[in-house]
Amino acid sequence: MRCHQEDGQGTGDYTDYDTVKAMLPLMLDSIDAGRMPPPAADPDCHDYQDSDKFIIPQASRDMLEEWMNNDMPYGSEGDAQTYDRSMSELESANLTLLLQEPYKPAFSDSDNAKNEYRCFALEHNQTEPFYIKALHPVVDNDAMVHHIVLAKANDNGLLDGSTNTDGVDCIEDGAFVTGNYQDAAMLGGWAPGMSPVRFPDNAGLLVQPNEKIVIQMHYYQAASLDEDATDQSGFAFEITNEAPENVVTMFPLGIQNFTIPAGDESYTISEDFELPIGINVWGVFPHMHVLGKAYDMRSEDECLVSSDRYDFDNQLTYMFDEPILLEANSKFSLSCTWDNSADNPNLILDPPQDIGYGERTDEEMCYVFTLASIAR
Repeated sequence: MRCHQEDGQGTGDYTDYDTVKAMLPLMLDSIDAGRMPPPAADPDCHDYQDSDKFIIPQASRDMLEEWMNNDMPYGSEGDAQTYDRSMSELESANLTLLLQEPYKPAFSDSDNAKNEYRCFALEHNQTEPFYIKALHPVVDNDAMVHHIVLAKANDNGLLDGSTNTDGVDCIEDGAFVTGNYQDAAMLGGWAPGMSPVRFPDNAGLLVQPNEKIVIQMHYYQAASLDEDATDQSGFAFEITNEAPENVVTMFPLGIQNFTIPAGDESYTISEDFELPIGINVWGVFPHMHVLGKAYDMRSEDECLVSSDRYDFDNQLTYMFDEPILLEANSKFSLSCTWDNSADNPNLILDPPQDIGYGERTDEEMCYVFTLASIAR
């Protein structure tokens, strides 16, 4: 860690030496308690891009303690590391689309108190087919943005009113686009904690010139939110006109038929699926809400993604270094576990109540949004 000292012995960006020294025991305590780093998928299930940045090996934890016990000696300036901004920003973006104007949620739907789902269809102004190689949101007001779903749609697949500057309400059945697969498809999603999604050279998401980019904003009215708050979020993309070998699509894979009993501290559901065609899986985005505790997705032959420490505030799209091939007619399973007990500090409905499927923050989901291409 680089520090700043008034005597010039150290330089850096973060804090002074005495503060770091005072914080070290707290840092070690947070690591040992599992609070830091924030929970992520287990790379022993299946490794993924940048997993070393989300997991602290025991050896690294012990090295930190040894440094503290040795009175924190200074290292070499030449070994100082700089913050990798690519983990939180898409610096290579060559297309950025924002809501046309700042939008002020009304939160007026009595059936979905404190929640508003608003869909905005945006022109990308590209005259040729293009491929998305990387994407990440530009979040304007993070105090109200709960999550974002990204899609593409032609005129037949757009919801009426979605091209208006103030968009259109789209909570009904979670439908942010209409029509069939030829008219609309998901491109991605974002939730707190997620890093930019990047595809390898031989893969990308296709968007046609006659399609619009659809952004579904989920706004949540927290108690601390300013009553005049507005938002003008959007998405940044790295795009190319050069067609990759593999055209990727996002498939929303999930379970909706469940009820989590009030008071159950570890309620699990599981469902088996069978693939009609062979696919290559490039990445996965597990998603639950605040009661989420654990998830697991695996084929007959291998584990795809798993964690026993889900955290709503640290959701990631896990991109694999190499795609996982799932053959036609192969089977795989998905399971989710929730904590709906009174001891869960993340309860929204307190005391606990039976909770079923839904997109609102006080409901629950069990999804793994899967980035896949047809196996060749």
